[in-house]
Amino acid sequence: KINPQVIVLCHGGPIAEPDDVQYILARTHGIKGFFGASSMERLPTEIALVEKYKTIQTIRTYKERLK
Repeated sequence: KINPQVIVLCHGGPIAEPDDVQYILARTHGIKGFFGASSMERLPTEIALVEKYKTIQTIRTYKERLK
């Protein structure tokens, strides 16, 4: 017996980007949404930090610029 009050959500490691959610929701029946945990809090922060560190690593010191 199917309980119509149950809300089915997708969640999990492989679903990390909005495109992943769109892919799942477009190809499955009955899933009503996405429950984001680390994909909503940890992963965006990690990506932003890595990008900032890459930028900082390209900064040259005064002495390096004089060479």
